[in-house]
Amino acid sequence: MKEQLKDEEGKVFFEMEYWADQNLIYCTWTGEFIPVDLIKQGALQMLEKLKTHPTPFLLNDTRQVVGVWDEANDWIAVYWMPEAIKLGLRKFAHIYAEELYARLSAQFMQQNSEKVADLDTFEVRLFKNNQKEALNWLSSFVETDSSQ
Repeated sequence: MKEQLKDEEGKVFFEMEYWADQNLIYCTWTGEFIPVDLIKQGALQMLEKLKTHPTPFLLNDTRQVVGVWDEANDWIAVYWMPEAIKLGLRKFAHIYAEELYARLSAQFMQQNSEKVADLDTFEVRLFKNNQKEALNWLSSFVETDSSQ
């Protein structure tokens, strides 16, 4: 079942669902220059989903986002990532749009993850506009992580 979050104008900016057949949480973001408070709201929703559907795999799709989210990156690294890791998240596939600012924000997020997480237990991998590659990367761990 898809969960949605809407902005103050009633537009959906975040959708999330658990894909039981692939044991992963799939999130999509939509909008232009999403404010930090809404990014935090969506990210906290991810943590709630990790509590109710523990999985080591998350697919975060921001192909429909225009603009940067750099202001949220420090909070993501300092608060969100450690909490997600505590909840068992191990592989975070991030799909970004071809836009320059989207790529730079994604790279900054990945660099922050390398500062706060042990790369043997948590990894962020970036995928430029390619859901299939992201899913293939995540599914390559499913067989080796059957204990989850």
